[in-house]
Amino acid sequence: MDDYRFINIDQEPTEEQLSQLMREVAAEAKERYEKAHAAYFAQISQMAQAL
Repeated sequence: MDDYRFINIDQEPTEEQLSQLMREVAAEAKERYEKAHAAYFAQISQMAQAL
């Protein structure tokens, strides 16, 4: 999202810019979720093996 900076209060972002931002945020959220999900189940597995 290098095309638009949210510091200009006189100019609204275009629908295309907002759509691109939403796609980028969704992709980042999905990646972070997948990493956290994998880490959680890895920890559960380690705890189960320690028993």
